[in-house]
Amino acid sequence: MKNTVKNSRLLSAVSALLVVACMLAMTVCAFAETPASSESFVMEYPEDMQALGFTEPLVLESVSQRIVCLSTAPVLALYEMGAKLVGIPSSRVVSWPEDLVAATEPVQFSAMSSSDFDYESIVALEADLVLVGSSSTEVGEQIQALGIPVYYVFAGHTVSYDNIKNQTAALTSAFSVDEASTAKGEEIMGRFTALEERLASVQPTYADKKAMVLQSSDTTNHYIQTERGTLASMAAMMGFENVYENEASSMTKLDFEQALDYNPDLVLCVGGGTAEEHKALMEQAFSENEAYWNSIDAIKNGNVIYLPVEFCSTAGIYVIDNINELVDCIEAFYAEK
Repeated sequence: MKNTVKNSRLLSAVSALLVVACMLAMTVCAFAETPASSESFVMEYPEDMQALGFTEPLVLESVSQRIVCLSTAPVLALYEMGAKLVGIPSSRVVSWPEDLVAATEPVQFSAMSSSDFDYESIVALEADLVLVGSSSTEVGEQIQALGIPVYYVFAGHTVSYDNIKNQTAALTSAFSVDEASTAKGEEIMGRFTALEERLASVQPTYADKKAMVLQSSDTTNHYIQTERGTLASMAAMMGFENVYENEASSMTKLDFEQALDYNPDLVLCVGGGTAEEHKALMEQAFSENEAYWNSIDAIKNGNVIYLPVEFCSTAGIYVIDNINELVDCIEAFYAEK
């Protein structure tokens, strides 16, 4: 009888332990089944980056607190979103805000000399996230080998408005981590909407006009942009028809003989330095070969606008300011005609 009681008590104890174990197991499972996204930080890739092969999102345990950018493209969007930047590249096309410069270290990097890149500088900055241009995957792989997460952004000789808009949408979505940053992200994307509405309003005005876009480094070396070129794409968004197209490139060396047949209504000239400096350079070029250049009516008649180095390439959301400035400039030009 005593054995029976003992066995009964033993079974009751075992049963109780099993119940507790089951409850603990259920609790553990409940935590395990909690979506990682509730605590993790996820950076998705936009469709144009996915088309380049960057399909898997970057998933981190928490929001990065020490971010280094090796590309100028994402800097301003991240800065406005309140991201914790500790390293940024120098830029010829935009002046970074003073407080951003004060809070970060300059990172020297060129895709053309990536083999000489100072990886120790990234380690010294204690980076927990590095943004790298899509054309510098070897550098990104080396940084990842150091145990530092890498997120790639669209980069190359020409980064289109759509590339910038898509990338900005991905960045603002990722860094919308609270009410304030969510509102800021919506405000940033609203700038793209406002610009597109303005462009739609001016397109009928310029739809019957042709533009030729020249990018020149000195008085003898002149290149012509296709509609995919940085400045030419802006003109196309305003409604201008580009006089030159080439599927192989966004910009090629000017064929002087072929250019005589283009007959543009407006010539946009861009190069290094300020607009005034580039105007001086181009006027010298025109004077050195006056008979040729005056064979192009737009140049002979002074239908030429000179633009600074900022229009050679873009720096992320700064493209919005660039395009608005171009619209202002062209509207003022035709208002004086």
